[in-house]
Amino acid sequence: MKILWLCNMVPAFIAGTMKQKKHYKEGWILGAYEEIKKQESPEVAFAFPVPQEDLVKGDILRGEAEGARYYGFYEDTEHPEKYDKALEASLGLICEEYHPDVIHCYGTEFPHTRAMLRVTEWRDRVMIHIQGVMSDCAKQYYGMLPERVIKSVTFRDRIKKDSIVRQKEKYLLRAANEEEALKNVRYVCGRTEFDKNAAAEINPSCKYFSLNETMRNCFYEGRWSEKKCTPHSIFMTQGNIPLKGLHVVLEAMPAILEHYPDTVLEVAGDDVVRGTCLKDRIKLPAYGKYLKELIEKNDLKDRVKFLGPLSAPQIKKKYLSCNVFVLPSFIENSPNSLGEAMLLGVPVVASRTGGIPSLVEDGKEVLLTEPGDSAMLAERVLDIFDDGMFAELLGENAAARAALTHDRMANYKMLIWIYEEIAKGNG
Repeated sequence: MKILWLCNMVPAFIAGTMKQKKHYKEGWILGAYEEIKKQESPEVAFAFPVPQEDLVKGDILRGEAEGARYYGFYEDTEHPEKYDKALEASLGLICEEYHPDVIHCYGTEFPHTRAMLRVTEWRDRVMIHIQGVMSDCAKQYYGMLPERVIKSVTFRDRIKKDSIVRQKEKYLLRAANEEEALKNVRYVCGRTEFDKNAAAEINPSCKYFSLNETMRNCFYEGRWSEKKCTPHSIFMTQGNIPLKGLHVVLEAMPAILEHYPDTVLEVAGDDVVRGTCLKDRIKLPAYGKYLKELIEKNDLKDRVKFLGPLSAPQIKKKYLSCNVFVLPSFIENSPNSLGEAMLLGVPVVASRTGGIPSLVEDGKEVLLTEPGDSAMLAERVLDIFDDGMFAELLGENAAARAALTHDRMANYKMLIWIYEEIAKGNG
């Protein structure tokens, strides 16, 4: 059986072969592929957009990395909300060359997913793997920011035409892509009641498969310990857009510092706050400017550290060393960061939103807060800081739950069964 994985970016292990910058934002893809490699079945090839200026429309970049074939196609990765009909010819050519039994599209909102479903000869072999739900991401994008911040525009925003308002508009365009894709697909897979309901609302006739995510290998080894962590340290894996709620944590920090003055917040991922030199100030987006304002207002300069993008082993190290992992997003489906932290037994404070309630039991495995409620978030963090035994118990229960949700062999077997069902349906 031959499977084509249509991805949103170059997988990290292929990027190394292509001598491109590695991204670590699609760990769920690598996690599933690691298990397939171990089992040596099925055959998987990758297709992904290539942001190379020398790859013109219609060109296909072909290669092999660690035994896997890959195809790069031209797409304007700087503006993924824009649709380009030329994608249809590129993807049709890749399918004719590879001839997959199933086309597994990761993500609903990108032009290439929409284009794949317009290639009539191959459309019935497509399964869309829901990651986030773009319509809800667009609704929640502003993250309850003050109106003055939403409307503010920095020099960088003007040049790039990328203000907070414009960012939301792009999410709305992605939501339109998502709606068309879901309307035209026969098969969908997801893992929460939230994404199942979202798919059914748009396309009640599509067949929905429930498939839990497999994490990257390193997160299945190691266990958090209250005795070994850095006391009163908070870790976040992302905070570059309002939707992710970093501003809510910054608003909660004074209440936490009142009880534990040595508290430190560490944030991985893209740094939108940047440094203090002229070049950094010029590149500052409006959301980054607001975060800097909160840091100065709450005297957090020495209490907040931005770590930049981290590899899986680096993120794992931060999970194990932090006192609590915080996920304050205004909307999520089933964030990988939550699964990673739970597998390692890290105490977690997360928002009660989207698919998260499908994945955890509040008060037993994770502490949930209402999105945007900084006072409640501070209380939940303090609950963990105050009681090491309670933090340990939360972590143990979370690890037990995650071991079932993210069981590699169970998820592998379910994935193969889904592929077989789709292939049978098109036999």
